Amino acid sequence: MRLGSALAALLLVVSAVGCSKREALVRIPSVEPTAVAAPAPSPAPAPAAPSPEKAAVMLDDLDPSLFAHVLVENGKTYVVLDANPDVDRWAQGAPLLVSDDFPVITRREIAPATLPASLVRRIGTPVRLYGSKGVVCEGKLGPLSLLGRVEPDYGVRQQWKGEDYDGTPIPPAKPEQIAEEAWGMAEGGRSLVAELGDVEGDCKDAMFARDRELPQARPFTVKDAPIALATRAAAEMRDLAGYAEIDESYQNAGIQTPGVAWEHHNGASPTVKVFSGDGATYVWLDADAGEVCSEFRGKLTALWKLEGGPAKDARFVKLYEGADDFLPSTLVHLDRDGSPSLLGYQSVLRKSASGFAIRSVAVPYFLCPC
Repeated sequence: MRLGSALAALLLVVSAVGCSKREALVRIPSVEPTAVAAPAPSPAPAPAAPSPEKAAVMLDDLDPSLFAHVLVENGKTYVVLDANPDVDRWAQGAPLLVSDDFPVITRREIAPATLPASLVRRIGTPVRLYGSKGVVCEGKLGPLSLLGRVEPDYGVRQQWKGEDYDGTPIPPAKPEQIAEEAWGMAEGGRSLVAELGDVEGDCKDAMFARDRELPQARPFTVKDAPIALATRAAAEMRDLAGYAEIDESYQNAGIQTPGVAWEHHNGASPTVKVFSGDGATYVWLDADAGEVCSEFRGKLTALWKLEGGPAKDARFVKLYEGADDFLPSTLVHLDRDGSPSLLGYQSVLRKSASGFAIRSVAVPYFLCPC
């Protein structure tokens, strides 16, 4: 079930117990962009500002012809052309209920005359769709629409079915009411999408799309880091700015065990992965200790590129540092400058004008945090 896989992917430890009304709900957001500037080898001239039309079709300076998220929902495959659409200008008509399963999916028609011409021209473009190991299917970009996805609180679902928060029977909601409420809750989970047509292959595991005329992306090999490399990555982690901040919180929590670092609290241990391919090697580290809504939780992630020799002797060059519930499953070179893109569950860590950042089209969840 998608709800379970999404929660596992985002590592959210939450509970709906104790929420008695909608006003008490807390929105647990998807992975939010957190930019960390990548080191530049030398100063470069500032790029020319994109035209207004070009800016309108790019997600934080990312060209959808090079990379676009893919959503596989309710038996259909959609390519995301804009993950932050101008709903007020582009939408027309009332929301329609596509599915009240997990997640709840709503759709709105668009007013084509309001879209930038460059978006409209994307209709009919042949694209390849990729999973974690390579191409999984192909097709052409079809009709455009606005798609909203959300996972509401359990109590809201019960109200829709005809039972109030206190168990009192109430009239069940009609589809149009569900659509209206779900669309309103889907802020942060709305996308301008193109439905994929003329499909060849099986798209169920597709993660991203790019124009078919571009060279095929070659996903890197991913492995658990050998002990020696994992030890080096752990040492590099302790020099990160975020490490000292988390350690201070750990020391002040009053729960530390003498001689045990925060990343090993209660038996935790950092996960270190190595991505290799295209003559390059990258190291990803994820340190996660403690629990949400407890005295302490520490979370630190980092990406390095190895340079200057074999992995055991290579220099660690930091590209990204964050504190995100982001689980990369593959890495590819998609951009002309050879920068890496790490793919997770409906999320990606990519380079933009402001540095490396995580962007997500994951479903917003409305759950009580504790």
